[in-house]
Amino acid sequence: MSAVGSYKHKEDSELITNYDLVAAAHGIMSGIELDVASSKIANSYVEAEAFYAPSDDALNETEWFGNVYLFPPAGTYYWNERQEKWRMTRGTSPTLTSSHDVWFRRLYREWYKQNIRQAVFFSNCPDMVRYDQRIFNFPICFLKTAPILMRNSSNGVKPHKTCTSIVVYLPPIDNSTQKIQDFIHLYEEKGRIVC
Repeated sequence: MSAVGSYKHKEDSELITNYDLVAAAHGIMSGIELDVASSKIANSYVEAEAFYAPSDDALNETEWFGNVYLFPPAGTYYWNERQEKWRMTRGTSPTLTSSHDVWFRRLYREWYKQNIRQAVFFSNCPDMVRYDQRIFNFPICFLKTAPILMRNSSNGVKPHKTCTSIVVYLPPIDNSTQKIQDFIHLYEEKGRIVC
């Protein structure tokens, strides 16, 4: 869905998934019920039935449900022990955690507990392959071209080329074999599938 630079309250400098990738996510899940890292402008592209904006603090506070789409906001996080919450920071340090890693952890937990039915996780963070290797428990499409995303900024929404990107599919637990085959069929033209 979308990635927001300073996710807490800003929706400028936001990266938005392009129509091609959104259409594929709708296709594999028969619709996106919830985009957990979004905004009003981003959801006009993603067209999820519901979305969480930065002020909703979806990483820490909200209930996730249904068919979920996740394109994490860019940045780094630290664990605030006093508040018992993940907090975004502009700092750089080996002790900080990539936003893509932190958001995937929450997505995985919600899928594992069956609070969500299925999910598509889009990441333009190549290091995600080492941050949380549980992604290899699921089918992954390594996109063969760097996607052209949309950047929402004070100058409007404009195309923005990103880097090496992946799509990870967390299938429904009760129908995983067929849905994984559907994912392969739908995404194989977009890149290399690893299952």
